[in-house]
Amino acid sequence: MLGRVARSLIVTTSVLVAASGARVATAQLEPLAGTVANSSGRGLKEVRVELRASPDGELLDEQVTDDEGRFAIAMELLRPGQVILLSKPGYEDLAVAVEAQQLVLASLEAVMSPARSAPRPRPPTPTPTPELVSADQRRRAIQLYNEGVALFEEDEPENKKAGESKIREAASLDPDFQEPLQVLLGLAMKRQSWSEASRYAEHLVRLDPNDLETVKTLYTCIVITRHHQRIGGAIRRLVALDPSALTTVEEHASTFFDNKVYPMARAMYEVLAEISPKPAYAYLNLGVSCAALGDAEAARAAFETFLELAPEDDPDRETVLQDLAALADAGG
Repeated sequence: MLGRVARSLIVTTSVLVAASGARVATAQLEPLAGTVANSSGRGLKEVRVELRASPDGELLDEQVTDDEGRFAIAMELLRPGQVILLSKPGYEDLAVAVEAQQLVLASLEAVMSPARSAPRPRPPTPTPTPELVSADQRRRAIQLYNEGVALFEEDEPENKKAGESKIREAASLDPDFQEPLQVLLGLAMKRQSWSEASRYAEHLVRLDPNDLETVKTLYTCIVITRHHQRIGGAIRRLVALDPSALTTVEEHASTFFDNKVYPMARAMYEVLAEISPKPAYAYLNLGVSCAALGDAEAARAAFETFLELAPEDDPDRETVLQDLAALADAGG
């Protein structure tokens, strides 16, 4: 990937993706980290947090803050122009517009004021978020990228290091500029820095969800890093673009299951139970994984679904019935 990209200098802004897409910093992997506090700076617990397409639009996510006033929203749910609505008895409702800069920083801080009277109606739709990247920034990003590519083609290690620095700066200046991200992804994979590679791959997938090769790369990075919170979305993206990849996913799930890596096995079988043309054994292995992780309720539900789907003469039915009885005896 590096060689292919490095030989193509960017000489026009036409290669840039339209700025209307989600803008998430390439270095961010974790969800948007939010904090809600009162006017004294103390975190507010049990604040209702709603992510909506607009103040009165579709509810996309819902949760409450923890004892420190913290919450987290998955990056794949977020787009500039959405609204995060905060509400808590005794406090004024607050609507926070999701801005591109917040997605770059992956953080949000909000302060709620005590209610002085009856709750006010929710505020109108916020003013559209201005462009994060100016034309001057885009031109500067292109210039830095071209300079970085030129340095990278030289043999001196110091020049290559300086070239990588320029390419990273270009990516930072314009988070939607794909070519620097592709170079950085190639470098991370060459170094086997899989967590770093997954960050770049995830950002590129957000920019172009139909790029099968990058979707495959992201899935591979998540499998290698055993990031069970993210593997479900990676599987769905991959199989949607390449249904034949389902066989590979099933093989990976079986490997994690056989090696007792149950968090990954559970996350993968939860998806396979939904998309596999023969889901019975996905439910069986899901049940075993859930039981091993101490989630008796989920294990029982998976085992019962297996019994509904499996043939009457399936040799595993008797074992599953025994497992269900053991869960019942244990109060599961």
